[in-house]
Amino acid sequence: MTDQFSSWGEKALSGVERLRQSNHDLRGRMGALLFLLRGAYYTEQSKYRRYAEEDLRALWRGGVHDHIGGGFFSYSGDAEWLRPSFEKRLDDNARLALLYTEAWESGHMAFYRDAAESTLDWILAELAAPSGLYMAGQFSEKGFTADNPYLWTPEKLAGQLGQESGRHFAECYDISDEPNCGEASIPNLILNDRWHLAGEKYDDDRERLRLARQGFAGIETDGRTPADWNALLLAALARAARAFTDERYLAAAHALARPLDGIDPESLAPQALAAFLFAKTELYCSDFDPAHLLSTIALGERLERVLDAASMTPGEECDRAWALAAQGFDALWCLTADRKWIEARGKCLRELCLHADRHGPDSLDGLCALLSASHTARALLCVSPDEAVPPALAPFRARYAPDLKILLKTPENAAALALAAPWSEPFTCGTEPRFYPALDGKWGSGTGL
Repeated sequence: MTDQFSSWGEKALSGVERLRQSNHDLRGRMGALLFLLRGAYYTEQSKYRRYAEEDLRALWRGGVHDHIGGGFFSYSGDAEWLRPSFEKRLDDNARLALLYTEAWESGHMAFYRDAAESTLDWILAELAAPSGLYMAGQFSEKGFTADNPYLWTPEKLAGQLGQESGRHFAECYDISDEPNCGEASIPNLILNDRWHLAGEKYDDDRERLRLARQGFAGIETDGRTPADWNALLLAALARAARAFTDERYLAAAHALARPLDGIDPESLAPQALAAFLFAKTELYCSDFDPAHLLSTIALGERLERVLDAASMTPGEECDRAWALAAQGFDALWCLTADRKWIEARGKCLRELCLHADRHGPDSLDGLCALLSASHTARALLCVSPDEAVPPALAPFRARYAPDLKILLKTPENAAALALAAPWSEPFTCGTEPRFYPALDGKWGSGTGL
């Protein structure tokens, strides 16, 4: 089956370029870009990384990126990503934060991190609901009119920043008397050859405009708090906390996990269960709390049963359920070395590949598990002498290796970890950290670092 997965993976990678050329819907493009990043890693073919970098840069420079407030609009009708839809959805932005975080892990370009952090910061600042969950998004129905709060004119900028600062900002962000978006202009960096310097130079001006925009009429909030979208945000926060070593995002992830854990899994649709599964594996890999791994296993077992019984209608939610389930089962296989998760992953991949004609672009990021299935699964168990994360583990966590999952065993969490990953039980805590590598579930001898 590995050979078959490998063949499917090669075919899928070869078809992604066509999607890049024809699709201006972020929901379709995101999965393709993640797949390209992973494809570059697994195949060591630089062209896939080049494709991904070109699109990630174009998205960040375009008007589809909200340069004032952070986050991304969901759609653009042009190839330059200039004219946006004026709708920013929680699920799209959580996925984009994940994508740009992974891009930063793989390449450490500054704008990758800026895109991820500004997107998450916008969500945390403007979409928080009293329940502890996050609302579904923001939008404006003003269209391409001058009174759209997302659009600007030189006069409008000068009124907020003053003549001199307003003029400099307008020159940088393509805001002139010749509107680029209907009756006014959407800030963008498409024509700016010094785009990579705009971030720090205009931080204060963008913050002043963001605060001013909050007082403008026309931005509305979708007050729904979809469980699956919030689970995607949990995954994005956990990944950012790990990649950027930022306790703010880990604290936000823990705070979000509490109301999510209060939702009865029996009430969740397949796509929400799959999102929870994916998110909890990300959270475990960020804080090494075995309780998250144990709950992930329970979610995986329920999701297996639901997918067996479900008759899902092809569409966005169906595609996302199979895609996230494939990634979640793949992570569980690496973390627990339980072969039942290989079988669960295989079912998802067969659905995505054998019936590709009935799945849309939303299913593409699930094919990242296809690349993993066609290569050796790698895991690393770190056995610590105390409760602290050993400094020697930092280089492994910082390295871009999407096929590597790390577990941490300490004297306090040893019993709980043994329940989640029984193979960890024989490895005892000593006087120094020891590391035990695994390939396809077969564990090797330990080494001290």
